[in-house]
Amino acid sequence: MKLFIIRVLLRLLHIELSPIDAKRVKMFLWTAYPQQGFQDYIKERDMSILQEMGNGLTREDYLIKLGQRIEIGMLKSQSKVSFERIERERQDKIEAMKIQAEKRAKEAKKEQLKKGEDTENKTD
Repeated sequence: MKLFIIRVLLRLLHIELSPIDAKRVKMFLWTAYPQQGFQDYIKERDMSILQEMGNGLTREDYLIKLGQRIEIGMLKSQSKVSFERIERERQDKIEAMKIQAEKRAKEAKKEQLKKGEDTENKTD
């Protein structure tokens, strides 16, 4: 019911919600995770929420703070997963490129050996 009311209000206000670009979100999470400022923000926000929760809140306020704490934990988790996935993909690409380079080097060496044998056979 709440969602229906929100949608009606957004239509009345003529606000269009643009679709979320998943690739941009992944890139943001990938670039944010290794930065110390992002890590410090997560820690500071988590601690401030814990302090607020420890000050004796009403049940409703406590549940709101709990949800905020879960949300900040999910942000950190998603950022870490995105970072690790992209770094793993980068490492896999680098390994694949190294393997291809080694194969090309071996093939080039074989061809040089064949050319060297051919020139020796011609001089005999």
